Amino acid sequence: MKNTKQANPPRQNGLFRGGLKALYRTLTVVAVLFSASAASAEETHSPNILWIIAEDMSPDLACYGNKVVTTPNIDSLAAKGMRFSNVFTTAPACSPSRTALATGVYQTTLDAHHMRYSSELRSNLPKAVKVLPELMRENGYYTGNIKGICGTGTGKDDWQFNVPGKSWDTHSWKELSKRQPFFAQINSSQSHRGFSSTKNIAKEKIKIPPYYPDHPVSRHDWAGYYNEINKFDRQVGDILKRLETEDLAKNTIVCVFADHGRPMIRGKNWLYDSGTQIPLVIYFPEGMKKPKAYQAGKTNTELLSAIDLVAETVLMAGGKIPAWMQGRSFLRKNSKPRNYIHTAVDRIGNVDTCSRAIRSDRFKYIRNFKTPGSINECTTAYRRASHSIYHLLNIMEDKNLLTPAQAQLLKPLADEELYDLVNDPYETVNLIGNKDLESIHNKLKEQMAEWIEFSKDKGLEKESAAIVEHFREYGKTTMKSRAKSIQKRRLSVEKYFE
Repeated sequence: MKNTKQANPPRQNGLFRGGLKALYRTLTVVAVLFSASAASAEETHSPNILWIIAEDMSPDLACYGNKVVTTPNIDSLAAKGMRFSNVFTTAPACSPSRTALATGVYQTTLDAHHMRYSSELRSNLPKAVKVLPELMRENGYYTGNIKGICGTGTGKDDWQFNVPGKSWDTHSWKELSKRQPFFAQINSSQSHRGFSSTKNIAKEKIKIPPYYPDHPVSRHDWAGYYNEINKFDRQVGDILKRLETEDLAKNTIVCVFADHGRPMIRGKNWLYDSGTQIPLVIYFPEGMKKPKAYQAGKTNTELLSAIDLVAETVLMAGGKIPAWMQGRSFLRKNSKPRNYIHTAVDRIGNVDTCSRAIRSDRFKYIRNFKTPGSINECTTAYRRASHSIYHLLNIMEDKNLLTPAQAQLLKPLADEELYDLVNDPYETVNLIGNKDLESIHNKLKEQMAEWIEFSKDKGLEKESAAIVEHFREYGKTTMKSRAKSIQKRRLSVEKYFE
């Protein structure tokens, strides 16, 4: 706008001065309205950010090499976006993992590391720590954990701490889409048990990991899981179409990932890659300004923790990563790659575990601070009622039909485990005691000890009597309530051996 003020204005009579003042007032109003309009336009250029979260899903997608599933929508998003091949959650179970995703801080640092606290035993967040929706609001975003959209949207949080004040602004997509820029998550329970069908899955093509019996029970279980992944992909496709229909696609960054690994014995609840490795696909629309390290159509192979997505999301919104946050950026010019991934698991319902793992690009070291029994024995009542492979392993052990790798799931946990992930991707050969790897063992052990101290790991502190009693009672109650379901599941597997 040109400056209407003259350097040497002529003298004016009263009438002219009044008219000029009115003109100035009009121009001032127009300028203010124009400024507000420009600010509003600038706000709409801030990208919307959408997380689509699967439950209990490893990188078992076609774009990650799986030849049994059919996932064209996520595959297409990966082809035009960016796929990440080495992403790991901080925990192999939903509530501790989601606790970290809510804050960008390890659940063990927050004293929120167990799964299924009673409400009165949950800790408060440290004063400095804020949940991600609050951080996004501070950056001008409207936030939502959406329920009931495109056949999905559970509104699940499952945070294991007391929520400080307001979390999300809305659970309604209709309300969210009117308030831009927005940050939202849509949670799908599709790949969580129970599995509804094995339809359209070629069971004979399923590659069963060597630690499971290659048996019709195993193939049926995996087929059910894969079919749920196919359904999740269709949900993702419907959500993407919704963005297009509502003219939101061109200004919405989409992130598709999972809360932890697959819902199988030795997967979920355990620190092997099958329990902690997840898919991650990020898509920036064409024409949108992108971070330096984002490369459309490429695959990123760096080690990433899921909490790094929390930090990166703050940066996507134009904010700064808080000093207290343990997640770090990975798409920026100055992003610092990780040398190690740290994961942890503590009490899972009635199972009293405490293990920590450190993973490099080749080796993984696991320290089991508690060894309550075998992997198969450390199965919650819920899982005994829903996992046929749990019963299959027990029955086949009784009949002496298991291979050494399968039988290992029924032997007591070792205090320490070390795996060469290149030569042994299924983590079946424990290399503790191998003299050629002694220096690697010691190095990883040392790095783990440093991390435990640096991160102020609350899971290694003495538990209160209230915590011990709560989980003991939880175990008794759930075992009693699921006794009939457990027996029914056992009988369904026994039929194969009659």
